[in-house]
Amino acid sequence: MEPSIRVLHVDDDPEFAELAGEFLEREDERFDVETATSAAAGLDRLDAGGIDCVVSDYDMPGRNGIEFLAAVRERHGDLPFVLFTGKGSEEIASEAISAGVTDYLEKSSGTSQYTVLANRIANAVEQYRSRRELEASRERLSLFFEQSPLGVIEWNDDFEVARVNDAALEILGYDAEELLGKSWEWIVPESETERVGEVVESLLSDRGGYRSVNENVRPDGERIVCEWYNRVVTDDDGDAVAVFSQFQDVTERERRATQLRRSRARLEALFENSPDMINVHDTEGNIVDPNPRLCEETGYDADELTGMKVWELDESVEADEVRAVWERMDVGDRRRFEGVYRRRDGSTFPVAIHLRRLDLEGDERFVVISRDISARKEYERDLRETKERLDTVVSNVPVVLFALDADGTFTLSEGRGLETLGLEPGEVVGESALDRYADQPDVIDAIERALDGEVVTMVQKIGERFFETAYQPIVDDGAVSEVIGIAVDITERRRREAELRRQNERLEEFVGVVSHDLQNPLNVAEGRLELAREESDSDHLDDAARALGRMDELITDLLRLAREGKRVNEIESVALADLVADCWHHVETPAADLVVETELTLRGDPGRLRHLLTNLLRNAVEHGSTDDDVTVTVGTLDDGQGFFVADDGPGIPEAKHERVFESGYSTDEDGTGFGLAIAKEVAEAHGWSIRVTEGAAGGARFEITDVDVVE
Repeated sequence: MEPSIRVLHVDDDPEFAELAGEFLEREDERFDVETATSAAAGLDRLDAGGIDCVVSDYDMPGRNGIEFLAAVRERHGDLPFVLFTGKGSEEIASEAISAGVTDYLEKSSGTSQYTVLANRIANAVEQYRSRRELEASRERLSLFFEQSPLGVIEWNDDFEVARVNDAALEILGYDAEELLGKSWEWIVPESETERVGEVVESLLSDRGGYRSVNENVRPDGERIVCEWYNRVVTDDDGDAVAVFSQFQDVTERERRATQLRRSRARLEALFENSPDMINVHDTEGNIVDPNPRLCEETGYDADELTGMKVWELDESVEADEVRAVWERMDVGDRRRFEGVYRRRDGSTFPVAIHLRRLDLEGDERFVVISRDISARKEYERDLRETKERLDTVVSNVPVVLFALDADGTFTLSEGRGLETLGLEPGEVVGESALDRYADQPDVIDAIERALDGEVVTMVQKIGERFFETAYQPIVDDGAVSEVIGIAVDITERRRREAELRRQNERLEEFVGVVSHDLQNPLNVAEGRLELAREESDSDHLDDAARALGRMDELITDLLRLAREGKRVNEIESVALADLVADCWHHVETPAADLVVETELTLRGDPGRLRHLLTNLLRNAVEHGSTDDDVTVTVGTLDDGQGFFVADDGPGIPEAKHERVFESGYSTDEDGTGFGLAIAKEVAEAHGWSIRVTEGAAGGARFEITDVDVVE
């Protein structure tokens, strides 16, 4: 079973915390969720131990989520910590990242958020555990180096001594200061230099491991025979990161074994140089002869393996089981099976085993030839996992995935998009697509073109629904062997597009009515007024002229609001300062001053932005002061993600901050009330926000936020 994951969820809303815990435990059976309603309670629970991950809200009484995170980092290091908050902002996210948060997720409606949260928690815990395991592995390696009963030397890139343990110093008879920085030639007699040099070169060039037995020289000139196990440790890219040698003094053993080696020279050559691991064991399961490859792969030396039971090496078998197998084997019989070898350091690796029973000089023996199949097993596991992931993806993507053979027969039909067609995954596999869609010529035409080798992308109607479908032929030896495809249901998108077209048509109709049916009578009235002035000098005619001018302004702003407010065309990079200066020239400012304090470059529609800025600047001049003596300032917001337009006039009462953006509302009897409404529409069309506050000089300050700023 996979290890459990104990999660501490800290949220000042106990009901929400409990509900979230239930959903998380449903998402992953490894989860065991505990709750706390404050940072203080959460720290007390963490101090008790056993928690694998913390999930915390941000806005809580006492310490908030960031302060809680800082306390957790101080007491519990890099324990996974996910900030799960309903008060999301770039500022909070940035602060959380600076404080060392593991992950950041904003709360949302619906239960799907718990699936995302569960995945974030699982990934964080798995990465945390992996780091801890790596640290433990490094610590074990260090302990092994220092406490190994064998001599251990670490070499640098020039094959000079970089580190040496006490056992090595005792075997060779040197002090550490004498050996550090010395070449391997320092401890090898001249007669052995060439042979050992070849081992060194082969070791470095092959990036593998080598066993060797050679003479070494102690400080007093004494020669001893040492058995060496040398290995280059490489990273995932195949680059060498360290070279280690383990060795022991085998002078006496070598002396005793000389006669035996001579008598078994031919067999030894095969046995010693085999690329496979070999051991010979007796009928009681005692290993009597391991080969170097077995020692190298398992980390044991030959003396350690000799006398070891085979089931102590192969942890996949039991003594009674293998004895039963041996009893059924006659001399010359063979068996093949798989096992799991345990190395000296406790790690394991899978092996393929060939077992044969022999009669060696009157003694019945079993010869075991084994080979490391880790790469094969890893490949099989990766292939299996990849298939499982692919099956999961194929079954759950919200589209239709399909494949056809060279005859147009379905070989694959997957994806949640099948639900819209009333089909189950795999339901049409084996059915001819040409027959199924015989009454839909456009579908048949696309399939036939794809079977002829053409890449086809088109919109098709299947049943009552519309699909955007892509066919990709797979060519093998010049012929199409199959066609794979994907179909995305765009029925809802087409409905929305049709509705948008209808809305645009109604808008154009409205604009036509306003521009024609109102503008024409207005023009007639203005003309009649001019004629009346030629015949009469009445004050009433001036009032009528002002009223007609007022109507003209209202109609012009109304048309601009209808035509341009919600519409954004080409998006470009726009230098704000340059655009402000250009707009200022189009605003009547006889006694007004402009101060530009920004270097922002924005992403937006230049034409729409010109309307927005012109209206804000005109509003500041017209409402900023009764005598036009006003200073208008355009600057960057403190967070750098927006800008403001402020004046030093009388300002806008707080109670009217929202109303000033309403169409037709104006505090100036000569104003139309559409200028700020248009500014708001243009801002929102870009996905921005606009609000009015009190400026630093007491006047009105309009802030445009959430702007797409070019860094």
